[in-house]
Amino acid sequence: METDVTEQLFRDDAYLRECDANVVASGKGVIILNRTVFYPMGGGQPGDTGTIEWQGNSANIIDTRYGENGMINHLVEESEHIPAPGTPVHAQIDWERRYKHMRMHTALHLLGSILKYGVTGGNISADKSRLDFDMEDTVDKENVNKKLVQLVAA
Repeated sequence: METDVTEQLFRDDAYLRECDANVVASGKGVIILNRTVFYPMGGGQPGDTGTIEWQGNSANIIDTRYGENGMINHLVEESEHIPAPGTPVHAQIDWERRYKHMRMHTALHLLGSILKYGVTGGNISADKSRLDFDMEDTVDKENVNKKLVQLVAA
C-alpha cells in the first residue's frame, strides 16, 4: 500500500522487532520504506539502528530520522549498496539497543513524576540519560532514589 507517510509500526507495538516492507524511495545514504519498526530520533531519544535485507543483500542502518512529509529516513553509509524503489525488504532493529532506550525513557518519566518541576531539556542514551529541570532548589538525591525504587517495585 503506497501512502504519503511511512506507517509507524512501533507506535502500535513498541516491542515489534522486525517487519516486511517495500522501498518507497532510496538514494545516496538513505532508504525510505512504506512501513517500519525503526523509531526515528525524537524527544531526546536516538533513532534506531539495525539492518534492512533484500534478495540476498543487506544494508546496515546507522540512524533513523524523520524526513519530509511524514516519511522516515533509514540512514546508511553512503558507500552501502541500497535497494531500488519497489523492492520488498525485511527490516530488523537492534533490539538490545532499543530496549535500553525504552527502559531509560520510562525511568525519566518516573523521575519527572517525582520532581514536580518543568522540564527544560533531556537526552536519552543506552548507558546514561538526563533530564534538565527548571528549579532553583537542590533536591535530596537519597529521597528521590528511594521514591524511584518504590515506583519501580510497585
